Amino acid sequence: MRINLSVLLLLLTLWSCAEKRSVNDKEATSLDDFKSYHLDLNLPKESFVDMIESVELMQFEETDESLLSTIRKINRLDDGFVFHTDKKIGADDHLSIYFFDENGKFQKKINRQGQGPEEYSSIEDLWIENGLVAVYSMPKSVIYRYTTEGEFIDSHKLPDQLRVGGIQPYKGGGYVAEMNYLPINDTSYYKFAKLDKDLKVENPFLKYSKAPDGMMMPINYSTVIPYQDGAQLFRVFSDTVYAYVNDEFAPLAYFNFKEDWFWRDKPEPTSNDLQKVEAENKAWVIGMSIGQKYIYADALIGYSHWEYFLINRMSGKVKRMGMPKGKSVREEFYYLGWEEDRLMFSITTVDVPDILSALDESQINYREGTTLEKIESSENPLVMWVKFENFK
Repeated sequence: MRINLSVLLLLLTLWSCAEKRSVNDKEATSLDDFKSYHLDLNLPKESFVDMIESVELMQFEETDESLLSTIRKINRLDDGFVFHTDKKIGADDHLSIYFFDENGKFQKKINRQGQGPEEYSSIEDLWIENGLVAVYSMPKSVIYRYTTEGEFIDSHKLPDQLRVGGIQPYKGGGYVAEMNYLPINDTSYYKFAKLDKDLKVENPFLKYSKAPDGMMMPINYSTVIPYQDGAQLFRVFSDTVYAYVNDEFAPLAYFNFKEDWFWRDKPEPTSNDLQKVEAENKAWVIGMSIGQKYIYADALIGYSHWEYFLINRMSGKVKRMGMPKGKSVREEFYYLGWEEDRLMFSITTVDVPDILSALDESQINYREGTTLEKIESSENPLVMWVKFENFK
C-alpha cells in the first residue's frame, strides 16, 4: 500500500508527547546520567492492565462550551488544568484554550484565533508564564501573551525568520527551542538552541554536517518538554533525548532498537527516505515520557502499528506492553506525562469498561465529582492516572 504525504502527516500528527510535570530533583539526581535502553521488538508482550497497581479517573465536565475532542497536550496548574484539543473536521474548537479545575469542573475557555495583530492563527505550544497564557504560533513565528480572561497583553516575534518546531520558557531566563530543520541566519543548521529573553539565539547545539535535504514542514508535536528546572529536547526521527538543565546541554536517554531502527547509518532524514519506511517496516518515530522512576515510550513501526514499552530508569529493565484493544495509530488512548509516580492518560469513554472490568474495585478510584454513571453519559475524554506495579 502506498502512503501519500497527507496520510503521512496524519500518522505523525497522531503521535505526540506531552509531559508537563517536572521531575522531583531529589529523586532524579542519580538518574540523569546518560543511559542507553534496548527496546527489543521481540520481547514477549505483557498486558498493560496486568501491570497496573491502581488507577484514578477524572471526567472533564461536559457543557455547551466544553465539548472536547482528543487531548494530546496538557498543562498542569496548581488548581487545575489548561489545554487545547485536536482539530475536528469543520470546527475551530482546537484553537480554544480550556480551563478546568482539579476535579475536572469546567471553568472557562478563551479563543483569540484570527489574523489580526493580537490574534494567533494556530497553537503549536502553550504554557502559563507569570500568570499569563502564552501561545506560540508557528506561521508568523510569534509568541502571544494573554490574561486568563483572554485579554491581549503583548506579542514577541522570533527574529531572523526563525520558525522553531517547539519552544518553552527556561526558568533561568530565556527559552529553549527545537530548530525544526530550518537554518539560523540562512546558513547554519542546528537541532536545538537556547534563546535569550529577546528570543535571539544565544547558544545553538548539535550542528548538522550538511543541510537537511527536502524535509517536510513541521506538524504539531511537543519536542520541548519541561524537565526539572529546564527542558527535555528531542526530534522526530531521532532515538536520543537531550536535557537542558542548569545551563548545560547533555544527552539524557538513548533508545536502542539495534537493527530494527530505520534511521541507522542515515546522517539526516530526507523526503526520499520517507518513501522507504513502509517497505522496511522498522521503528522510525519515537515518543516518550520520562518520569521519576520509569520511562513510558512508544514507537511507530513502518506505517502499520505502534509498539509500547515501560522502562525502569535505574535498572534499565524494559517491558514490552500490549495496550488495551491492541491500540492502533487511530485509536484515542494517549499519554500526557507523569505526575510523580503516576502516568496520566487521556482516554475516551468507550475505553473505560474494558480497562475497569480487568481490575479489582480496590484498584479503582474516582476523583471528586466523577462517577461511572457520569462517565457513561458523557462523550468528553477523561484523564486516567495509572500507577504501575514496581519492577526492577
